[in-house]
Amino acid sequence: MTKTGNGRSVGLVALLFAAAGLSGCATMSPEECMVADWYGLGMADARAGRSGAHLADRAGACAEAGYPADAEAWHAGFAEGLYWFCTLDQGFRFGIEGQRYHQTCPGDLEPDFLEGYQLGQSLHQAQARVSTLQREFDQLNRELRRLERADVPDREAIADTRYQRDRVQDRLRVEEIELATLRGVAQGRGFVVPRR
Repeated sequence: MTKTGNGRSVGLVALLFAAAGLSGCATMSPEECMVADWYGLGMADARAGRSGAHLADRAGACAEAGYPADAEAWHAGFAEGLYWFCTLDQGFRFGIEGQRYHQTCPGDLEPDFLEGYQLGQSLHQAQARVSTLQREFDQLNRELRRLERADVPDREAIADTRYQRDRVQDRLRVEEIELATLRGVAQGRGFVVPRR
C-alpha cells in the first residue's frame, strides 16, 4: 500500500476524504473525534477548498466531546493538501462548480489556481445566466400559448407577452454565444468542460 510522507496509508486518507465528503460539515461526532487522523483531516479540508479556520470548527466539536485536536498534525496535512488543490486544473474545477475560494493557496501556487478558477467561474456564471433566461423564455412561451387559447383572446396582453418573449430570446442568444465562446476557450486550453 502506498504511504504518504508521514507514514500514513493512502487508503486511510482516502477513507477520511470520503467520510468528510459525506458529512459535508465540520461537526464531528465523539466517535470520529476519538479516532481522528488529524493529518488526514487537514489534507481533506485543504483538498475540499476549505479555509484554515475549519480547524477551529473541528477542534470545537471535539473539545465538547472531551477530545483534544492535534493542530500541528492538521496543519501539516492541510499544507500537503494545498499542493494538490492549488493547481490550474483544480482552480478551474472549483470555479466551474461555483465554489467560493477562501484565499488558501500559498503565494507561489495561487497565480495558477486563480487563472483556472477565474475561467471556471466565468463559465459557471455564463451557464447560470443562460439557464435563467431559458426558464424565463419558456415561462413566457407558456403564458403566450395560454393567452392565445383563451375563449376571448386579449390582443394587448398577447402582443405584450410576445414582445417580452422576443426580448428575452434576443438576450438568451447573446448569452449562449458568450457561453459557447468561453467553452471554446476552456477546451482550447485543455480543460474538460462538463455539458449541462
